[in-house]
Amino acid sequence: MKPRRPSESTRFLYRTVSQALRDRIAGGRYEPGSRIPSVDELSLEFGVSSITIRRAIRDLSLEGLLLGRQGLGVFVATKRRIVRSLTADHIAPIEEDVKHAGLEPGIRELDMSVVSAEGEPALRPLAATGRAFYRLERVLLADGESVGLDTVWLPRRLGDRLKNDVRGHFIMPLLASHGIAIDHVDYRFEAATATDLQAGLLDIVTGFPLLVIRFTPIGADGVPVMAGRTTTRADRFAYEFCGRPKAHLAKPVRARA
Repeated sequence: MKPRRPSESTRFLYRTVSQALRDRIAGGRYEPGSRIPSVDELSLEFGVSSITIRRAIRDLSLEGLLLGRQGLGVFVATKRRIVRSLTADHIAPIEEDVKHAGLEPGIRELDMSVVSAEGEPALRPLAATGRAFYRLERVLLADGESVGLDTVWLPRRLGDRLKNDVRGHFIMPLLASHGIAIDHVDYRFEAATATDLQAGLLDIVTGFPLLVIRFTPIGADGVPVMAGRTTTRADRFAYEFCGRPKAHLAKPVRARA
C-alpha cells in the first residue's frame, strides 16, 4: 500500500494558523509583551497538530512578531527592529544603528582570555600577525536588553595596547581613537540558530534564528588588523543594503521611446 500523501490543505494549514495569530496580534487580542497560549492549547483550539502550531510560531518569530523565552513560553514582541544600513563600501558601527532606533547601546563583558591561533578558525586570516591573541567576549545591549553577542580577536601586541581601554567600548571607534588606520573591512553574513549557551545569554529559546556577521578590518598596508564576530537576534535586527555603484563607474540610463 502506498503511503498517503498529505493534501494541499493539510500541507499549508500552518499558513492559516500563522495568519490567524498574526491577525490576533494586529487586532490587539494578543497585546505586546503578553504570552500567547501554549502549543497544546493552540493545537486544541485550531484542531491541528503541535507540529503545525510550532511551524506557525516559527514563521511569526522570523517576522519579529513573536519571541520564545527559555522556560517561560512564547511572547508577543514589544520592540521594533534595529535596522543596520549597508552600502557597497561601508557598514555603520552597530552602536550607531542602535541609537538611530531610539535605543541606548551598551555592553556587558563576559570574558577576556589569551588563545592560540591553532584552535580558532576565525583567526586564519590573521595567521601572519602572530600565534597568540586576546579573545574578548561580551553581550550587546539595547536599552539594557540582550540583543546580540560580540566576539573580538586581537593580536597580542594590539591587545596589550588596547586592553586598558577595551572593556565597555565598541571596538571600531576604539581603533580610531588609538590612531589605528583602517583601509576597509571585509564582511561575511551567515544565518544560524541559537545554541543552549547563546539562548541563555540572549533570553531566547534554543534554536531561535540568529544573524551572524564576521568582520575583518584591513589596515592601510593590506594586513588584517583583527577579527570579529557579531551574532544578533533575528527578531531585533534587519539589514538594508544600497549597492549603488561609484559615480565614475555608473553609466547613464537612457529612456526608451
